[in-house]
Amino acid sequence: MNPDKYANSAVEWDLRHPGLILKDGDGVVHEFTGMWPLKPDADLAKFTNKLAFREFWNPPELTFAEATTLLGLIRAARWFVGTSTEFGPTLYFVTQFDSSLEKYFDDFVLNGKENLEAIWGQCIGCPTGPEATARDIVQYIARGQMKTLALYDAFPSLSNSQIEKQADVYAKTQKFQRAVAKGEGKLEDLVDSFLVELAKPFDHVRSGAAIDTDAGKEPQFTNVPERLGLKKAA
Repeated sequence: MNPDKYANSAVEWDLRHPGLILKDGDGVVHEFTGMWPLKPDADLAKFTNKLAFREFWNPPELTFAEATTLLGLIRAARWFVGTSTEFGPTLYFVTQFDSSLEKYFDDFVLNGKENLEAIWGQCIGCPTGPEATARDIVQYIARGQMKTLALYDAFPSLSNSQIEKQADVYAKTQKFQRAVAKGEGKLEDLVDSFLVELAKPFDHVRSGAAIDTDAGKEPQFTNVPERLGLKKAA
């Protein structure tokens, strides 16, 4: 890995480290891990609603999972809260993606200020209010970077688009094979139809998000003010 290759990205987004990079042939997988201190009044119910339900995402025509899939880069992402004596209640974010850190953060801005603020706006120091922009919030996210010590990815040689394309070819080939086996027409016509289908663009493979909508009601999250010493336990 050559850190100088990613120097422009680090300068533009205030990143301290280019992150671990997995390479296999032409395939490259990057990762980002970050942490940010939670506000004493952090509303994790609002946080999870934004990620879980269509009506809370902007635009509401998409779910969080659909919006993320359309970006085309992200392999996985997770948010969780940890508490320690040193840092107190802290939001952690871990993600893996294709392409460069710079491209990833550029695309992250496309989530929009409202969606980003609903999540990272629960953290101390996050730019909020009418003057803040989506780029300001993403810059704040970048500054929360932690260096990852180890990384595993099952298929670093395959990008999301390659996996989707191969899944598309497999499904169309299977359909063709079954049509031939059942004798559903002349072989020449079936082959012609199969080749036409192969030439068509593939659709995005449906993806999903697993979200614990009860998180904001559980003791691990509702006792944030107590752990900060700002509120006495009942």
